[in-house]
Amino acid sequence: MLKLYHGTTSVCAAKVRLVLYEKGMSFESEILNLQQGDQHKPDYLKLNPKAVVPTLVDDARVITESSVIMFYLDEIQPDPPLMPGEPWRRAQTRLWMKRVDEFLHPGCTTVTFATANRKHFLETMTPEQREERYARNPNAERRAIQRDCIEHGLDAPRVGTVVKQYDEAFADMERQLDDMKWLSGRDFGLADICMIPYVNRLSLIAMDSLWTRNRPNVTDWFARVQARPSFQEAVTRWMTDDDHDRFIVPRDEVEGKLWEVRAV
Repeated sequence: MLKLYHGTTSVCAAKVRLVLYEKGMSFESEILNLQQGDQHKPDYLKLNPKAVVPTLVDDARVITESSVIMFYLDEIQPDPPLMPGEPWRRAQTRLWMKRVDEFLHPGCTTVTFATANRKHFLETMTPEQREERYARNPNAERRAIQRDCIEHGLDAPRVGTVVKQYDEAFADMERQLDDMKWLSGRDFGLADICMIPYVNRLSLIAMDSLWTRNRPNVTDWFARVQARPSFQEAVTRWMTDDDHDRFIVPRDEVEGKLWEVRAV
C-alpha cells in the first residue's frame, strides 16, 4: 500500500497526486499542516530530513523528491504511460522537469512567500516568532528566501528575477503549444503535470496575466488542464477554507508590481 505524506496546497505534492489520480492508484493520505510546521517534527524528519513534502512510502521503502516519485510511480504502474514513447519527447519532458526543479520551484517559493504566506506570517506572528520559524528550516538558502520575502513582500530583490524566469517559461510554452496539444506531445504526460501546480499557483496569487494577456496557447492549455478529472481530484478538492482565505491577495497591487518588475 502506498502512503503519501503531503500538504494540501504544496505544489510538489500536487504533482505527485496528479500522477496518482491519472493512473487511478489508491494511496493512504497523511496530511501535514505546513503552516504550523508539521514538516519539522522529529518523526517526519526521519523520513524526509529536508523537511519538505511530499514523501512516498511504498511498504517499507521511502521515496523523496517529487520528480523522483513521479518517475517511480510511472514505472511501477506503467498504464497509462505518462512518459512519451519517442526519445526526443522523453528528453523534452525531462528538460521541463529539470527547469521546474532548478528554477520554477524556488521561484514559486519566492512569490508565494511574498504574497499569500506573507499575510499569514505578519498577521499571526511576532517578529521573534517569525525568526524562530525561519530558524527551523534546515536549508540556509530557503531560510533567506523566506525571511526576505516575508519582511519585504514583492519589493524583495529576488522577485524580479523570478518573474522573468516564469515569463521566459511561458514564452517557451506558447511556442511549443503552437505545434502540439500538450507539453508532453500528442498525449498528456509528465511535462504537463510538472507545470500544472506552478501555473495554478500563479493564478491563485493574481499573476495569471503573465499568460492571459498575450499567450492564448498557454491560456487554452490551462483551461484543458482544469477540465481534467485529475485536476479536480488532485488539486481543487484538497484546498481547505483556510487555504482559500490564505490565497486572497490584492490583485491590483500584485498585478501592478508584476508588470513593473517584468519591465525592468
